Amino acid sequence: MSEQTFSEKPSYNTNFWGNATKYASVGNDESFVEEVAYLMVTLHRTGA
Repeated sequence: MSEQTFSEKPSYNTNFWGNATKYASVGNDESFVEEVAYLMVTLHRTGA
């Protein structure tokens, strides 16, 4: 198992959030936007 510092960001994570942001801003899928917002708040609260 390799160690990963906080400054290193895996590309799949960056790509996911970038794609989710683009989709949420141009799409008309309110349930998706609510789910992404929930995920972001939960990750922020847990310090993930």
